[in-house]
Amino acid sequence: MTADEQVAAPVPRMPGWMIARSGEPLSVERLRVRLAAYVYGNILVLTAIVIATGKSIVGGEAALLVTVTALTTYSAHILAHDVGQQLGRGHGEHRPHMAHEIRDALPILVSGFVPAVILFIATFSFIPTQLAQLTAAVWVVGRLALIGFIVERLSGRRPTWRTLSGGMLLALLSAVVVVLKVVFAH
Repeated sequence: MTADEQVAAPVPRMPGWMIARSGEPLSVERLRVRLAAYVYGNILVLTAIVIATGKSIVGGEAALLVTVTALTTYSAHILAHDVGQQLGRGHGEHRPHMAHEIRDALPILVSGFVPAVILFIATFSFIPTQLAQLTAAVWVVGRLALIGFIVERLSGRRPTWRTLSGGMLLALLSAVVVVLKVVFAH
């Protein structure tokens, strides 16, 4: 493919968390970091959803837990990267890199929004608590199962049946991580 063909190729529509500010191209490495944050955030949010009870959903604690899980995971991620970016740099030289880290970690924060809203709506008894919990969990598992389509799109490849099966495997492995976390950490 020539350089002209690369420029003329249509840019696929991307989720908001994968888009850079206008005039700021994203490197493959930054896209990878955002994708990893997306997966990581969704796994931890799924854990918060799984440990919810009917009482915690009705009382609003489940929605709060999902929100706080996303916020604290995002904050911990930023703090860890702030320390990591200091390696091999002089005092204060890491600060310009942190603006990218703060933006690139946003998928962690975004991962909890829809599940928290679903669980919050259940506090008003508009929907049964079990249905709210199941809907929130299916939302997150669906996002994980469909991540392969984003990877293929960003890689310039057409999705295949392996794209979906790889996403289903990711969702299954994520569920295993969630179960292990719930059994051993909660």
